[in-house]
Amino acid sequence: MSTEQRAKDVAELELQVNRQLSNLHVLYIKLHHYHWYVKGPHFFSLHEKFEDMYDSTKNHIDEIAEHMLAIKMKPCASMDEFMRNATIKEASGHEAADEMVETISDDLFAIGEESKQLIESLEEHQEFAIADVFHAMLEEYKKDDWMLRAYLNKE
Repeated sequence: MSTEQRAKDVAELELQVNRQLSNLHVLYIKLHHYHWYVKGPHFFSLHEKFEDMYDSTKNHIDEIAEHMLAIKMKPCASMDEFMRNATIKEASGHEAADEMVETISDDLFAIGEESKQLIESLEEHQEFAIADVFHAMLEEYKKDDWMLRAYLNKE
């Protein structure tokens, strides 16, 4: 592979990783929003679950960004970049509790599908350490999604 082609591949890989990093930032803010604004009979359980999820997402964000820096990639670091790169949407601010849960479940699915493709690309380029971070994140999000879908009775 030529040096020029390798540079193009790395740039594309960086774009893909930043897309997922941006999705995680949007998810993190959305989880905070839902944590603060959830109402109804399931307030206590959802309030706690959203907090657990945003804490975990924060850790994934940090680990991914640090791995990016270690392999000479530049992680996105502004709200403008996150919103331009993300494929998931912000919270509307008008969701009921069940809509919050369904939206997070949908987001986890979307992040999972995009991350699977990213993992393949990372492994093709022998970036196994950062691929492992995404593998671990996906396993955690699968369990979270299962719990959210069980809450919605959509298993």
